[in-house]
Amino acid sequence: MGSRRLAVYGNIDMQRKFLRLVSMLAILTVSVIAQTPTKEQVIAGAERAFEKAAKTNPMPAPGCAVGVSLDGQPVFEKAFGLAEMEHNIANTPQTIFESGSVAKQFTAAALVLLQQDGKLRIDDPVRKYIPELPDYGKPLTIRHILTHTAGLRDWGSVMALTGAGRGDRVVTQAIALDVIYRQKHLDFEPGAEYSYSNSGYQLAAEIVERVSGKKFGEFVTERIFKPLGMTNSSWRDDYQQIVPGRAQAYSRQGTNAPWRLNMPIMNVVGNGGMLTTVGDWLKWNAALDAQTLGTPFVGSLQTQAVLNDGRKISYALGIVVDEYHGIKQVAHSGGTAGYQTYLARYPDKKLSVAAMCNGNPPSSGTVAHNIIDEIFGPYPQAAKPPEPVAMTEDQLKKFVGVFRDEKTHFPIRFTIDKGALKLGGTQLKPLSETAFMMGNQRLSFALDKSGKPITGQAIDPAGAVDRFVTESEWTPTTADLASFAGDWFSEEAQAKVSFVIENGKASIVNKPVIDLKLQPIYKDHFTGEGYVIWFTRNAKGKIERMHVGTGRMRDMFFERTSR
Repeated sequence: MGSRRLAVYGNIDMQRKFLRLVSMLAILTVSVIAQTPTKEQVIAGAERAFEKAAKTNPMPAPGCAVGVSLDGQPVFEKAFGLAEMEHNIANTPQTIFESGSVAKQFTAAALVLLQQDGKLRIDDPVRKYIPELPDYGKPLTIRHILTHTAGLRDWGSVMALTGAGRGDRVVTQAIALDVIYRQKHLDFEPGAEYSYSNSGYQLAAEIVERVSGKKFGEFVTERIFKPLGMTNSSWRDDYQQIVPGRAQAYSRQGTNAPWRLNMPIMNVVGNGGMLTTVGDWLKWNAALDAQTLGTPFVGSLQTQAVLNDGRKISYALGIVVDEYHGIKQVAHSGGTAGYQTYLARYPDKKLSVAAMCNGNPPSSGTVAHNIIDEIFGPYPQAAKPPEPVAMTEDQLKKFVGVFRDEKTHFPIRFTIDKGALKLGGTQLKPLSETAFMMGNQRLSFALDKSGKPITGQAIDPAGAVDRFVTESEWTPTTADLASFAGDWFSEEAQAKVSFVIENGKASIVNKPVIDLKLQPIYKDHFTGEGYVIWFTRNAKGKIERMHVGTGRMRDMFFERTSR
């Protein structure tokens, strides 16, 4: 009897093992299917997303071209909207669009090829090849400029202070480089932070020319476009050149406003300026997947930057390496004038998506991701976020007020709306009496002895920390405002502006273009139209400098020239 029971239990164990094996095989099979969708799944998903995007704007309107490839082969290419509204010419999959910043990966690729040729190293100092660049005390490398960790102010933001920025004048490569060479200061120590700046890619294109002895476009065409069969790709180094088959770019101010022509009037390349089609971009991604230009080449492009403190960021050499709903994504977005674009590669799924648009909406990134959603969604439920704790409105009131970002000087204002603490329109979810979640960022506050917040910090999933300090609302007197009045000049920006007081209101003026209305926020600080203006004083309290900051330019100094 005992041996029979043993045999029965043994059979049960075998059955359980068999069932576990079958279950594991089923899971592996589902996993394999999920990793490599069928051609039919890809086409059906792309078609659904495409139809949704095509309904974004009633005709006549600009639109987009979309391309999708599977295992290196194009399986879906369609377009909607008008490439040229004046003559009612439709977009097609063969229509040429301008790349915007998606071009950055091709600029980075040119430097990687030169490294493989033994002519430079990505970790060489930039001044080895461009001695005109100021010495910033610590080495600023090619890797820094390619990963936006150099601390360089964006040349377009600097030029805007003159009253004639991008879109206001014809800009050449020489003009952009001259703006960069004049920058005697950086926004931060090279390698310390990430801050997106086109300036690095102007320097990168210049290095390609000096090291290769060829024009930038000539080198990229010879080493990348021709070998990969990208026959529809070129560079907009002469904005007046006729380009057959090119879509014109458009924009408008509001959904009911008329579309207006919005073309880049620049002869600047490297940071952008690539003219191409969705089909050529799919060829490029196929070459990366197949490692046509070599395994080390792809590895170099996809090596993410590591900051001085050891933190790895998602930006690599002209591309972003991260995840989308748990799927590995290698991608970059682009936008210049009225063009906006998105190119993404999902190597684990053997899938690539290219979207190019000549007006907005729709967003090229939204179009691309809607395709991915239609193919792979719905996604597994994400890890459950921490449960918020209950806090009364009285408990939240102590956080209401204005804080100053320690790096940028921009204001951070917390309010209460319907019993919830908010930053702008985003609700904060309490985790404790001093910590909150805001999207995927964790905010925490330090309190003084009375329980009032004095400092705070926001930490994103990558570990980046933004610190802010509490400030008191400031209402300057007439005498306060008068103390800032006068003419101010920046040698680095080659810009002269006036701080003007009219009817008790302050403005930054550079006639006839700049008339920036200012609002006081906290002592010696003003904001207006995306800028923050602040003043620093000497030990005796006398005003010494005016500082101007915006998204891609943290701190530009101005000296007073007259009152």
